[in-house]
Amino acid sequence: MGQVYMELEMERFIELKRAEEENKKLREALEKVMEVEEPIMEGWETKSFRIARKALGGEEK
Repeated sequence: MGQVYMELEMERFIELKRAEEENKKLREALEKVMEVEEPIMEGWETKSFRIARKALGGEEK
């Protein structure tokens, strides 16, 4: 019983690490979108910039 529990915990740990890595990649991609789509003047945000900002936890304007 203990061995089965340990195997399940290890699987959950591996899944968590995969999810963390995927989250990191998505965050980096959103940051690149914000960098590329950065407005040259306030109020000129593109839809992509606004979506990326909101996804990264920023305010939606």
